[in-house]
Amino acid sequence: MENQKSFFELLSPRTSVLVGVLSGIGVLCAAACLIFVILAAQGKIVYVNNPVKKEAVKTDQTQNVQNSDVVKTDKPAVELFVMSYCPYGLQMQKALLPVMELFGKKADISIKFVSYIMHDKKEIDENNLQYCLENEQEDKFIPYLKCFTVSGDSASCLKEVKVNESKLSSCIAVTDKKFGTTAAYNDKASWLSGYYPLYNVHKDLNEKYGVQGSPTLVINGSQVQVARSPEAVKQAICASFEEQPEECGQTLSTASAAPSFGAGTGTGTTAECGS
Repeated sequence: MENQKSFFELLSPRTSVLVGVLSGIGVLCAAACLIFVILAAQGKIVYVNNPVKKEAVKTDQTQNVQNSDVVKTDKPAVELFVMSYCPYGLQMQKALLPVMELFGKKADISIKFVSYIMHDKKEIDENNLQYCLENEQEDKFIPYLKCFTVSGDSASCLKEVKVNESKLSSCIAVTDKKFGTTAAYNDKASWLSGYYPLYNVHKDLNEKYGVQGSPTLVINGSQVQVARSPEAVKQAICASFEEQPEECGQTLSTASAAPSFGAGTGTGTTAECGS
């Protein structure tokens, strides 16, 4: 009886090679699947379902970007860090002011200052002035800022909103001495990078939040990136309420405020003053 030929002997040389290659690939695939199952069982492979980029998420307003890790509270703490003569800090202040008026006491919204100066001694003086108004003549603070961010004329704005200038001068003197603002300006050896006088009034908060430039918006302890329009700022704050107040249903201007002094609107920007 004629010897039976094996399967491979029945194939042509070219077909035999092809079958061999495919068989090898099959063995490798089986081995890979086995390794995958072992790793998964050991917890070394993590499955990700619908990943979300944590750094920033867009809200309903396409320009508005905010940190997704902001903690929600009953009364959000909103801190805007600026340099009082920074064009982009002024832009953000103008965006924030209508929001401050809208929420009133329902949110704790305040202006803070970056821990160094980029616009000479006049910026130290204006920072001190605004710090004192916010802390001692709060009812004059928003009206003053609405005037100053447009005109840039501090003396005129103080008179326009009827600030108690004697009380203000006393506060400025105490603030200057307490935080050494003029002394830091005169001590050029201490200047940041040899160019920028230190301004230590909110130094601890700058360090706590990692503030590096003007403007920097912090909501409930987290920095957020937000478009510089009243509506965008409002949305970012509304997202930080445990229970949103009725004011969140009001629509504010979606136009970006103009940089620097002056009324009107400008183009959207993420520019800042920073070393």
